[in-house]
Amino acid sequence: MNRNEEYAALLAELEQTPEELETTVGKALKRRNTFQKKRRAFGISCSSLAACFVCFVLLVNLSVPFARACGNIPVLRELAKVVSWSPSLSAAVENEYVQPIGQSQTKDGITVSVEYLIVDRKQLNIFYTLESKEYGQLEADSRFTLPGDDRGGCSWGSGSYGTPNGELRAIRADFIDRDVPDTLDLTLSVRANEPEREEPLESDADTDFDTSDRTPNYLAEFTFTLTFDPYYTAQGEVIPVNTTFTLDGQTMTLAEVELYPTHLRVKLEDDPANTAWLKGLELYLENEHGERFYASTNGISATGDPDGEGTGTFWLDSPFFSQGEYLTLCITRAKWREKSAPMTRLDLRKGTAENLPEGIRFLGAEERSGGWLVSFAAPVEAEHRMYSLFESSFYLDEAGEAHDIMQFGSTYGIKDPVTGEWTEHDVFFTESFPLKDYHGDTVYLEPLFDKLTEFDMPVSIPIQ
Repeated sequence: MNRNEEYAALLAELEQTPEELETTVGKALKRRNTFQKKRRAFGISCSSLAACFVCFVLLVNLSVPFARACGNIPVLRELAKVVSWSPSLSAAVENEYVQPIGQSQTKDGITVSVEYLIVDRKQLNIFYTLESKEYGQLEADSRFTLPGDDRGGCSWGSGSYGTPNGELRAIRADFIDRDVPDTLDLTLSVRANEPEREEPLESDADTDFDTSDRTPNYLAEFTFTLTFDPYYTAQGEVIPVNTTFTLDGQTMTLAEVELYPTHLRVKLEDDPANTAWLKGLELYLENEHGERFYASTNGISATGDPDGEGTGTFWLDSPFFSQGEYLTLCITRAKWREKSAPMTRLDLRKGTAENLPEGIRFLGAEERSGGWLVSFAAPVEAEHRMYSLFESSFYLDEAGEAHDIMQFGSTYGIKDPVTGEWTEHDVFFTESFPLKDYHGDTVYLEPLFDKLTEFDMPVSIPIQ
């Protein structure tokens, strides 16, 4: 069956389900680039349908990605499941905001296929599969090569560890202060998933202090050159707001909002006269229909203020595909760090702490051959979320010299980490990190925040 016959069969099926006609043929039409995306059924005259037929036949015969997508429409259902954790990406798939790719490579019995992209001006989501008849569970480490080999202003990661072979996996790249380029190279280094050891070895006693680079045993490496449709990479707009308001006695300005199909960014600026740095917010957007858009999950939720020590930009789910016309920013909780507050002082041998923020407990310190291992406990936030307790990059010794903190570990549960008793309602988490090669008695840590305020009524700021 050639491409024209495939199309005729597909068209016959669509004639029995008219609501799908927009889904299939509409991809051959130029989509409207507008803030409000309203889906509606429409009638197609015979002449219009004939024009669409010509356009469709050309695309099927000349565009491999388009033809592949048309032949694999059910795969979009799998894509919808992969992005179900993200309201923004789910809305993108529902509104057919997906660029099909359909690139595959096979080496050493392993096939890697890059299937789809969801991309806009500031974020890239790549969906791919790993398949093999020779290997069981496969994993892939990814890296990007941007034009000019410039990786500045880009952060990426994957939450697809453990995905079975043959199922879609995802890689997300956020472009912080730059736009998504027209093209980039994606390299996937594929390895077999090693089973976890059932019992720790004796030499594992100091693994918390081992920060050496352990290069995996890769089976094969694949590089794909990805070129992005300019229609998608042009999507997004900056909405100026410039509204000044008071939050917990501090003066803040909602400077602007960046709206993209994949996410929304809220940029806040603080007054230099403020007595505290803003370190975190619980917030959401609400439109006139009561729809709410909360903080992003499984990715960046906030980025720092480049001109200060507080948090400057907050990332939320996107209302890009919603039908609302008016948005209001609602703030329910704020974290602050007083500018004049002292650092936390730990006496490691005595197991005592001074100037700990309220709610945080010092569980103690254990000296090992590789240095000290310190542990803390704190209550989780809403939805059992854990959070950072201290600035994650350094500590000071008794002489005031800075040392790097290389790694952190966190666990949570409903057992009190101090008494060991099960609690009825409270949920705690512990945070531990090593002070590698340090054997002094005293260290100083910079708390991430020392004051938390819950607002009985949300602080509301209209956006548009």
